[in-house]
Amino acid sequence: MPSAAVPRLHRLLPIISWLPKCSGDTLRADFVAGLALGALLIPEAMAYAGIAGLAPQAGLFAAAFGLFTYALFGSSRHLAVAATSGSAAMLAALVAPLAQGDAARYAMLASATAVAAGVLLWLGYFFKLGFVSEFIAKPVLKGFVFGIAVTIIVKQAPKLLGIHHGSGSFFEQLWNLLTSLTHFNPWTLAVGVSALVITFGLGAVAPRVPSALVVFIGGIVASKYLGLEQHGVEVVGLIQGGVPHFTLPAIGPDAWPDVFAGAVGIVLIMYAEALAAGRTFGAKFKYDVDANQELAALATANLASGFFQGFVVGGGMSGTAANASGGARTQLSTIITSVLTLITVAYLTPLFRDLPEAVLGAIVIHAVAHLADVAELRRFARLRTGAIYSALTALAGVLALGILKGLLLAICLTLVALMKKLTSPQESMLGRIPGTQTFADIKRYPEAQPIPGLLIYRPNGVVFFANVNRIMANLRQAIAQAPAPLRAVILNLEAVSETDVTSLDLLEQLRADLQESGVRLVLARVTDPVLEFLARSGFTARLGEENIRHHVASAVDSCAVS
Repeated sequence: MPSAAVPRLHRLLPIISWLPKCSGDTLRADFVAGLALGALLIPEAMAYAGIAGLAPQAGLFAAAFGLFTYALFGSSRHLAVAATSGSAAMLAALVAPLAQGDAARYAMLASATAVAAGVLLWLGYFFKLGFVSEFIAKPVLKGFVFGIAVTIIVKQAPKLLGIHHGSGSFFEQLWNLLTSLTHFNPWTLAVGVSALVITFGLGAVAPRVPSALVVFIGGIVASKYLGLEQHGVEVVGLIQGGVPHFTLPAIGPDAWPDVFAGAVGIVLIMYAEALAAGRTFGAKFKYDVDANQELAALATANLASGFFQGFVVGGGMSGTAANASGGARTQLSTIITSVLTLITVAYLTPLFRDLPEAVLGAIVIHAVAHLADVAELRRFARLRTGAIYSALTALAGVLALGILKGLLLAICLTLVALMKKLTSPQESMLGRIPGTQTFADIKRYPEAQPIPGLLIYRPNGVVFFANVNRIMANLRQAIAQAPAPLRAVILNLEAVSETDVTSLDLLEQLRADLQESGVRLVLARVTDPVLEFLARSGFTARLGEENIRHHVASAVDSCAVS
């Protein structure tokens, strides 16, 4: 193999680099962590399949192949890539209208969505588009996932009560829940409430104990020996086991455009969530997570899941936290979990026949409860930056419009907030702090004194076509309102990293107007990219190189009366 290809192969398959370095201690630690992670993910995978509207084994297939494939390609040592609550809920919102009640086609469409997500993620890897996920502002993302959590909880609540599942929008399902409360099954309610108390209780007093596994096994034992099904408690029933085979989802050419369009939103949220989880634990354990490599790893994990009858997978925070707290040192832990999951789906699924659906509902509610982050919304409100309104609007959008339309609203909110910020320039009028050569904003530093006959103006941020007209209007207004006749206008451009043709033309017009009025224009602290741009355009020659200064103090001195 050519020597240049070796580093590229190591970057694409990080396991080649870290696996030979594993010691006996590492292997033992990862084995224990893998077993602990399996205790969490196996029950959750089955529960998340329910959120997605799929049979429990689909969640196990997704976990087994997602975990194993990510271990080969991923740059995080701890990320647990399996089904997540958010992606499962978004998948259901996408697939249900396309399947039109056909269960077999529903499963095919779910797998096809994972394949589409994998293709999109690979395209993102090749074109280095990892930055795209950063365009969803945190308040908007928090509000969006809060809405998903509330939606999931309302959908799961009937399982805990033993009442009929509603359909339609969030509010229609909520109305069905409220109007059906009197028809609850007391046995189902007892099972559901008990499972909730145990999961939340263990999470509070013994967080290292796999509470999902405890209620999972406890529910099966109670159901079998107390005959809960005979009392109207709904159980999972027979789960189709066995190792899945490679299959290209046969959904027909007409369905693929809709699947790819819906997968875009799922990919955005899933990638943002996975990257946040990976970076969180990368920072904690002092290693780097490569954002672009994560695209390749998640792409391959989703392709593997889709081709083996699973559905979309991502890196969840709860699974990753469990992996890290279990003592994992490398992705060998997730390989162990993957093997354990395959053994489970191949041989152990008959044991799950008596599992109450109420237990799965409780596991889901416990898993998504942390997404409804009330404390974070309170923090946004305390900061008084408007973030709380963005979060609440995104939350309301999910509840009122549904998950996919809510996602579109969330992205639009982010873009609107970005454009508002970019088109509302911040600016400063500068004065000299007495006894120094330091110039500061006269509004923020009352001791800073304006220089008679000079106007020192600093735009604070990027200057481009969308905001330059407002910047120039504000500057011309300041010139017109100057208390004394001006000798010069000094533009401090230290905060302007780049500019464009529109800005150049307006700057040229300002130069000409000031020259006609006998006022000198001086530029100070011009950044290199802007300086090169001005030179290429010929502006520097027209202005005169003597009117471009390295420091504001130098510009002020050059404007002193001879």
